[in-house]
Amino acid sequence: MALGVLVGVLSGLVVVAFRMTIGEAAERFTFGLGFSGLPVWGRLLLPTAGGLAVGLLATYVFPRNADVGVSRVLERVAYGASHLGAKSAIAQFVFGTLAIGSGQSVGREGPSIHMGAAIGSLVGQRFGIDPAHLRTLVAAGAAGAFAGALNIPLAGVVFALEVILGEYTLALFAPVAVSAVLATVVAQIGVGPGVLFEVPRLPIHSFWFLPLDWIIGFGAAVVSFLLLRGVEGIYHVSARFPLPEWALPALGGLVVGVLAIGTPEIMGVSYATMEEVFAGKVPLVTMAVLLAAKLAATTVSIGCHARGGAIGPSLFMGALVGALVADATRLLDLPVGETGIYAIIGMAAGMAAILNAPFSAIVAVSELVQHPAVILPVMLATVTAAVTSRDWFKAQSIFAWTLHLRELSEHTLPEAGQQCTVPVQQVMLREFRSLPVRMEPEELRQAQADSGLQVVFPVFAGRRFLGLVDLVGLLQAGLGVPGEDGRVDLREYLHRAEYLRHLYPGDGAVKAMDLMASYGLEGYAVRSPRDPAVLVGLVSQTEVIQACLEQMGGGDRA
Repeated sequence: MALGVLVGVLSGLVVVAFRMTIGEAAERFTFGLGFSGLPVWGRLLLPTAGGLAVGLLATYVFPRNADVGVSRVLERVAYGASHLGAKSAIAQFVFGTLAIGSGQSVGREGPSIHMGAAIGSLVGQRFGIDPAHLRTLVAAGAAGAFAGALNIPLAGVVFALEVILGEYTLALFAPVAVSAVLATVVAQIGVGPGVLFEVPRLPIHSFWFLPLDWIIGFGAAVVSFLLLRGVEGIYHVSARFPLPEWALPALGGLVVGVLAIGTPEIMGVSYATMEEVFAGKVPLVTMAVLLAAKLAATTVSIGCHARGGAIGPSLFMGALVGALVADATRLLDLPVGETGIYAIIGMAAGMAAILNAPFSAIVAVSELVQHPAVILPVMLATVTAAVTSRDWFKAQSIFAWTLHLRELSEHTLPEAGQQCTVPVQQVMLREFRSLPVRMEPEELRQAQADSGLQVVFPVFAGRRFLGLVDLVGLLQAGLGVPGEDGRVDLREYLHRAEYLRHLYPGDGAVKAMDLMASYGLEGYAVRSPRDPAVLVGLVSQTEVIQACLEQMGGGDRA
């Protein structure tokens, strides 16, 4: 509980600093004109320059901490014993400031959650908290940051339990709730008690129009599906036509800039425009154009690694979906009521579909609106959005999807982290045999015989790591025709190094198991954190399972 207090205060301070820094950056980058006040060339160049800065920093200044955001937090909770470093938090602060301040279509809530989670992890590590309880402090930091970012403490608690931990117990609730409350108080002291955008108190529509809430939920699910498939498409295109890592965010920024020439409202968090949508001041056609442009800009920003968040855009796009349904229905001369109430309902549906977090969405919007009567239609729309997205479109959350594209399955990430927290360095083999890329038939037969002791072999060309070969590959190589020098070339039998996700000594054993399952291997290479081109060990599936069973009291090591 005491550490929850500390984590909450520190998370609130970071949120305040982040919001103020973003505001100052946007003010300076736009020369006080705001995004809409920039000339056409300014809207085109600013997000491009911001993306270039993010890409260069990620590649050359923070290469080991370039993976940031809520998906990174989930990965470390599940696979990395809940360890998040100070450098990752600093990197996220810098990336988020540059991306949002330069007009990339991303939000500030996701980066805030990463930084809050890192604070919780660092505090726990400083006080020697074991991994099983460290994850609670990580959730407490995430809850505090989310709560402070939007001034919604209860939603922060629910988000941490629903998304970060995936479970609820009283032991988890207490420190998470304390952190969320104190972070909110600190944020209110620092930037004022108001929310980031004003949500009007509007009369609820008639129960006769509840079917419109279903339509809003379905529309939000469609937007979520298009976003995820768009991000996936960018991932595959960039893999097929590789650009330098530093260039991809700049290219994404250029696309956002092109879209912003006609729709500057899509730049940044777009909360000011959302207030106009609530007030019913945005025409139907304009909202349709804004939704298409915001969806495209957000897809490109996330897919090209702008390293911002998806929560803000999900709220904005959801509000547009709700308002569009209301105004389109009004064309039929039906008394649907105020457009704003449908925008509020859509805001919750958008968050539920894109984040796959319906309970968090319901609580967040209820806190923002502070109008109990809105809960019923919001529940109907969010459940529709979440169920349609998950069961019909078979879509995961944006956080899970980014992990999926990195070949880490995230069907039950938090649960996996709860079961085994053994670090890779505890089970890895530090002395191992490697193979040359070209081998004599006799050497090949000896390696086949040794595969009972070492399930995979790193293959090198000189000092360059080419990939891994297992027994199946060795047997296939044995059937191959030797070259003119009488040696067999192993290249075509490898799991090539450039396609293997990195595994480090500080990662969790669960990540090692997931990677081995992804590539169909019974062993995996462990890389040096200082130089990923250097191998420092190997792990085997058998050793990892045995270590996890021992930790959970289900087995004894031989």
